[in-house]
Amino acid sequence: MEKTQTIYEGVNERVLSFVPLSAVRILDVGCGTGTLGERLRLDPKRYVVGITYSAQEAEMASKRLSQVICAELNDFDFHSLGKFDCVILSHILEHLYSPEDVLERLKCVLEPQSVIVVALPNVVWWRQRFQFLIGRWRYRDWGILDRTHFRFFDIRSSEELLHDAGYEILRRECRGPIPLTKPIRKLLGPLARLIDRIVCGLAPGLFAFQFVYVARIRRQSPA
Repeated sequence: MEKTQTIYEGVNERVLSFVPLSAVRILDVGCGTGTLGERLRLDPKRYVVGITYSAQEAEMASKRLSQVICAELNDFDFHSLGKFDCVILSHILEHLYSPEDVLERLKCVLEPQSVIVVALPNVVWWRQRFQFLIGRWRYRDWGILDRTHFRFFDIRSSEELLHDAGYEILRRECRGPIPLTKPIRKLLGPLARLIDRIVCGLAPGLFAFQFVYVARIRRQSPA
């Protein structure tokens, strides 16, 4: 029996918060059903283009975004799209054969002041480490071990990915919940989120579920 294709509809709130308020032309690479871009278009000045390989996602996203392209990202030529103020790559690079190559090819749509917003899952997040510790590696239809992932990253390799592709990181955020039970979280209230931020800051490689970066093309030093 043919397997149903996973449809990605969520909005990554941290990625949304990293998009510059000044960005007008925005490219969402791996746009899913367009829910993130739809939020961005609440500002009527914005023009949001989405790219997805899924015809089903593209059909849904076309009702939400300014323009949608259905294409295979591994060899897509970005030159025809023009320039953008911001390019979003939210949990998409890990799905590609060669994310370094895609990051290189994306430079043609970026102005010197343009930024990319990248979110990558942390394969050695504490919960995943526990699964590895007990000898369990299970692919799923979503999450860190999504069965469509080709690449896996920790904090060091995620930063190296951007650096080696010729980008400089302007901002980084590591977020994720530390292991507190639901009753304790309820008791602590907003303090639990503060504890999450502090602990993730101290040990991001262990406690962060995802890494979110703002980066731009690295500027050459004057000779």
